[in-house]
Amino acid sequence: MRRSSPSFDRKNTAGPRCFRRGPLVHRRRRLRMVRRVVVVGSGGAGLTAALAARQAGAEVVVLSKTKVGIANCTAYAGGYFSLASGAVPPREHFDRVMKTGRFVNDPRLVEILSEEGEGALETLAQWGVTISLQDGRASVRRSAPSAVMGGAGLTEELARAGRDAGVVFFDDVVATRIRTGERGVEGVEFVHWRTGKAAALECSSLILASGGGGRIYERTDNPARMTGDGYALALEAGLDLIDMEYVQFYPLGWDHPGFPLWMVGLGVIDSIPLTDEGGREFLLEAVRSWGYRDGGEANLFARDKTSRLLAQHLRAGGKALLHLEKMGDEDLIKPDVRAAISMDLPPERRGVPVAMSPLEHYFCGGVPIDGEGRTSLPGLYACGEVTGGVDGASRMGGNALTNIVTFGLRAGRTAAAEARETPGTGATERALPREFAEGEADPAEARGALQAIVQRGLGPCRNGEELKGTAADLEAWRRSRTSTDAGSPLKLLHALELKGLFRTAEAVAASALLRCESRGAHFRDDYPEERAEWRRVIRVSLKDGGAVARAGEAR
Repeated sequence: MRRSSPSFDRKNTAGPRCFRRGPLVHRRRRLRMVRRVVVVGSGGAGLTAALAARQAGAEVVVLSKTKVGIANCTAYAGGYFSLASGAVPPREHFDRVMKTGRFVNDPRLVEILSEEGEGALETLAQWGVTISLQDGRASVRRSAPSAVMGGAGLTEELARAGRDAGVVFFDDVVATRIRTGERGVEGVEFVHWRTGKAAALECSSLILASGGGGRIYERTDNPARMTGDGYALALEAGLDLIDMEYVQFYPLGWDHPGFPLWMVGLGVIDSIPLTDEGGREFLLEAVRSWGYRDGGEANLFARDKTSRLLAQHLRAGGKALLHLEKMGDEDLIKPDVRAAISMDLPPERRGVPVAMSPLEHYFCGGVPIDGEGRTSLPGLYACGEVTGGVDGASRMGGNALTNIVTFGLRAGRTAAAEARETPGTGATERALPREFAEGEADPAEARGALQAIVQRGLGPCRNGEELKGTAADLEAWRRSRTSTDAGSPLKLLHALELKGLFRTAEAVAASALLRCESRGAHFRDDYPEERAEWRRVIRVSLKDGGAVARAGEAR
């Protein structure tokens, strides 16, 4: 049975601020000219960019899929920054980042990260963000509402500073298309998923800060809305993506009945035994054999190797068991253990060994940028996890937050400085695309089917035959899609996210199949060694409606 139109709660039909009379709504009088910057995403990168652009004199609008500052990876991060600070000079930090990224990072971006990270935190402190220093590392955990949401204090304080500065926030909207013209960006189209209303907003500067695409996997610690929207927007605007094969998995995640799908800090193995089925602490032994002092150090520099070792061990039929039954109350009060576990475990959950396995954590690749956050499309900028180039083949622990604030500041300031004056019209209401107006297919089922394909074929250990099968399965998934049932707010949201999920998955598959070597977070058991001729980026673009990968520039 086909639906004629979405059915929504009438209480919400007034829509968001962009559909009501307000500072951005067109009135019948002479229009003022504005330099407008629109930011897609309200995590740490988007909020930093928005506030930087606002302080540079631009009118700033932030488009957020959910309540601002909450459902993003920054909020759920550990809250720590890796910096060139104190005993770690910029050159040493630079060398560590390049080595962890296996030397396919963009050295220009890494140099900026190493030189400016500490200064970026000083700027945030001036904005009112609570930052503390401990053991030479910066942290925002002191303002966090819980151990699990170690970065939520950061996003809350940035959002408050943005509102105080006059940044306008549109909640519950999904960006669907970048409008372009002869001079580059001309605006952005979006849908308010709670009401089913669609609109467009003019701008000459648009910043992508929408995060990664972890939700293409069944096992991920990413929030539910991390669906690769920015990757799809960029690809469909004609841009390349780079380094999409490098998906970083976190080595330890709960994989036990009754436990949440969540990461456990690798440093936990220094205090609580993690063993195989025979009782051997195989992971800690491996970490030390690689030259690392302990699990805590491996957490910074060897997430790729530890995830791969665990995945291979489990694939061969082994077990990885965290012996919570050997954890005493004295262990629970240790700061490193509490930070690693990030939750209060009731006594009944501490009585047995708990199964562990890797889970998706972070996308190292994305939209290529220059040092100011510019992309190849005039007027389009990007910052944070949606970008590629900073991390190379694997991200160093603690660099995610350093990245978002360093390049969020740069992208915001540059977008404001380069924004053209345009008429200060508000959002223009438009028709909801027909594909979301009627249909039968359940978008949640389609999402689950895609995640199963990705989990099976694009994990920490890959090979050519499986990658070919994954690409074929993704194409079959695309061809099987029919019109989508978007007849409720949640169904519409899920339907809107399918494009980002698919574009992200096919970009990862195409890049992984082309890279015939193992490097960083990308491992192929049919090409298990790093190869000098592959010290180059892989670019992905759309051709004839599908993702095509090609070898790009050498690093």
